[in-house]
Amino acid sequence: MALPAFADIHIHPNLKSCYSGYPKPKRNIWEFIDHPMPTGKAARYAFDHSPNVVKYSQTNFYALAEGNVRMPTISLYPQEKGFFDIRNLPKLLTNARSRREMMQVITGYEMDSVQYLSDTMSYFDILQHEYRYVYNSQGQSPDGKYEFKLTDNFEELKKHLAKSNTIVGTLSIEGGHALFDEEMLSGKLTPTEIKKRITENIQIIKSWEVHPFLINLCHHFYNHLAGHSRSLWGLVRKGFLNQNEGINKGLNGLGIKAMKELLSKNNGPRIHVDIKHMSVRSRKELYNWIRSYNYISAGDKIPILASHAGVNGFKTMNASILSPDHEKKSKDHIFNRWAINLSSEEIRIIHETGGLIGLMLDKHKLGGGRFHDQVARIKDKDELRNRYLQLFLDNVFQIIQAINKPSAWDIICIGSDLDGGVEHFEFYDKASTYPVLYQDLIDYLSSTQYNRSLWFGLKPEDMVKKIMHENVFKFYQQHL
Repeated sequence: MALPAFADIHIHPNLKSCYSGYPKPKRNIWEFIDHPMPTGKAARYAFDHSPNVVKYSQTNFYALAEGNVRMPTISLYPQEKGFFDIRNLPKLLTNARSRREMMQVITGYEMDSVQYLSDTMSYFDILQHEYRYVYNSQGQSPDGKYEFKLTDNFEELKKHLAKSNTIVGTLSIEGGHALFDEEMLSGKLTPTEIKKRITENIQIIKSWEVHPFLINLCHHFYNHLAGHSRSLWGLVRKGFLNQNEGINKGLNGLGIKAMKELLSKNNGPRIHVDIKHMSVRSRKELYNWIRSYNYISAGDKIPILASHAGVNGFKTMNASILSPDHEKKSKDHIFNRWAINLSSEEIRIIHETGGLIGLMLDKHKLGGGRFHDQVARIKDKDELRNRYLQLFLDNVFQIIQAINKPSAWDIICIGSDLDGGVEHFEFYDKASTYPVLYQDLIDYLSSTQYNRSLWFGLKPEDMVKKIMHENVFKFYQQHL
C-alpha cells in the first residue's frame, strides 16, 4: 500500500543551506549538510557543550523526498540577537569572533553568514532574504527526480500532491521580531510610527508571491509584542543566555495591533497566529480575543494553532504557572511540565476553534524527568524504541483524554521542529525516517492495544494516518 503524503507543520529545511554563504549561498536546499568541524577553542567548546543537538541537516529536501514528507511547512527564522549575547563564558571565548565560531558549530551556518546575522540590525531584511531564497529554490531537484513548489492555495496544493514526486511547501515565520526593521529597533521612532511600520511590514509579507500561512508571535526573547514563555534550560538557561526581559508578560498595544493586522482579511490574506512560545498570560488574552471574534463572526471562525508543542499534564493554565519553570518542575513526571507546553484547558480551547496541535519530535520538550530516568536505564534497542513511541503516544492520548470525544483525533499532527536545534527522538532523527515512524506507531498500537479505551473505534492505521497526513490536509482544505 502506498504511503500517505506526510505533513510536518514546523520544520527548518531552509536555514543551513540559506546561510551556507552570504550574500550567495554555497549550497542548495536539497543537499545534505554537515556542520563545520570544530577547530578553534571556542568551536570545540560549543561542540562539547551541545551533545544532544545534531550537527547535520535533518530536513534537506532529499531527506523530505526519501521520507515522503510532501506537505512541509517551512519556517523562516531570522536569528534573534539574544543568541549572540552570551554571558559567563571563559575568557578565551569572550571576543566576537569566538562567539561567532560557537554559533557556526551549533547552527551549521558559514562564518560570513553568522557575521551577517550578527551585524545586520534589520530582522525584516533578513526575513525577506530568507523568503527570497526559499521562493527561488522552487523547481526541479538537481538530479531531476523531484520537484519543489510553494503554495498558499489548497487547490494548487491538491494538484501538486497528485504528482508523486512533488514536495508542496507552505510557509511560516518563527517569531514576531521578524516584523521589525532597523529603524523600528533604533529607538528613534514614536509608538505611533512603529505601529504604522508594523502595519506596512505585515502588508508586505501578505503581498509576497506566496504569503506565510502562520506566524509565531513570540520566540525565545522579548520582542515588544507579547510576553514569552521560558524555553531554554540546563546550562544554557543558568549561565549563558538571558530570557528574563518580558518573560511571562501579556500582550501589549503593539502586539494587539500586530495580531489584528495578521488575522484580518481586510488587508490581504489571513496569516494565522501560532501560540507556541507565547506566555500563558498572552495566550489567555489571545484566546479571549479569538473567542469573542468567533462568537460575532460565526461564519469566519479563526482556528488556534500550536505548531510545535507538547503537553504538560496540568488541568488548567493557572495550574501550569503556579510554580516557576525550572528543571525540578518536571523531575518526577513523564511530561515536560513547563508552561510553554499545553494544559488540558488549552487543549479544549484549541479543539473548540477547530485548530491544530503539532507534536514535536523532541525528547526534552515532550518528556519529563521520569521519562529520561527510564530511558537512561534501557540497554535493549527494541525496548528503547518502544519507550520513545510510548512517550509520543502519551502526549497524543493526553490530548484525546482532555477532549474525550472522537473529534479529538482531528486536531493532532506532527510539528517536529527538526533542524531547529531539537533533541530529537532516538531512531527518528531526520525526515527520511518518517515511513519508519509511521509503521512503528501502527505496529506498537496494534501489538500493545495501548490506551484502547481512547481509540473511539478507530484502527491503529486510522489514528496514525490522521496524525501524519489527514488532519493537516483537511485543515488546509478549510483554511488555506
